[in-house]
Amino acid sequence: MKRLRLLTCFLVICHLGFSQVIISGTIKDKNTQQAIPFASIGLVGTLQGVLSDGNGKFELTIPHFTDKDTIRISSIGYNSLSMAGNELKESTNKLFYLKPELYNLKEIEINAKNSGYTILGTSKYSTGICTAFAGENNNWKGEQAAIQVNNTISTPVYIESFNFYIIKNVYPDSLQFRIMFYEVDAKGYPGKTFLKKPILFKTNLKHGEVTIDLKDYYITTTGDFFISLECLEEKMESTKFCFAGSIKVPSFCKTSAFANWIRVRGGGGDFNVKVSYIK
Repeated sequence: MKRLRLLTCFLVICHLGFSQVIISGTIKDKNTQQAIPFASIGLVGTLQGVLSDGNGKFELTIPHFTDKDTIRISSIGYNSLSMAGNELKESTNKLFYLKPELYNLKEIEINAKNSGYTILGTSKYSTGICTAFAGENNNWKGEQAAIQVNNTISTPVYIESFNFYIIKNVYPDSLQFRIMFYEVDAKGYPGKTFLKKPILFKTNLKHGEVTIDLKDYYITTTGDFFISLECLEEKMESTKFCFAGSIKVPSFCKTSAFANWIRVRGGGGDFNVKVSYIK
C-alpha cells in the first residue's frame, strides 16, 4: 500500500509593474520534507507554465495576472490544487497542500504456464537515423516525444520495461528523463495519462540500448496507447544527444511542458515496451 503523503508548496509572490507577477517557490512532501521534482505549475486556460526543477524549485512569470485567473499545481499521484488570483495575492508566505490520490496497486503474478511476452512499439532500431528533441531556444526541459503503440494482442497487458536506443551522447554527466504513458483520445492524440506515480530515470550511456525496468510500477492497460519520453534537462543540443528514430513511425511531440501536442511529419523515436499477458 502506498504511503499517505502530502505535498507542501511554499510560494512567494512579487508584483512587477501593474499586472506582471512572478510566482516562485519550492515544492516538498510535507511528511518527509523531501523535494518533489518536476511538478507542473501553470496558469489555467493558457500555455503559460513551468516544471519545478530536480530540487522542487520553480519560478513562473505571468505577464498579465488578474484576481479571476487561476494557478494550478499538479503532480502524478496527487490531487491537483487550484488557486484563484485573489487567493494568491493574499497568501504570501503560506503553505499549500496537495492531497495524495490513494491507489490500490495490486501485484500482478505472471507465471510461465499461462503467460505470453511480446514487444509493442518499434521492434527494430533505425540506428542510422539520429532523432532529437526540438525544444524552444534549445531548452528541452518538459519536451516530450511520443509514438502510438498498437496493442495487437487485444487483451490487457502488463508493461514490464521501456526501451530506446541512444545513438550519440557526448554530455559528461547523467541526463534525466521521464517516461509517460497516455490513453489515445478521440482525435487520435495523446490524452489522459494512466500512470499512478511518476517514472524518472537517469542515464550516462553514450551509445546503445537503454532499458528501464517498470515491473514495480504495476502498469496495465487495454487497447492502444502512447509511450512518451520527456526530457528534463535544459539547454541541450541535438548535435550532442540523439536517439534512434524511424521515418515510418507516426510521431507526436510537445515543445514544452504546457504546449499542445503536435503531430510530426517524417517519423519519430524508436520506442518500445516489453509486455506480458495472460494467454
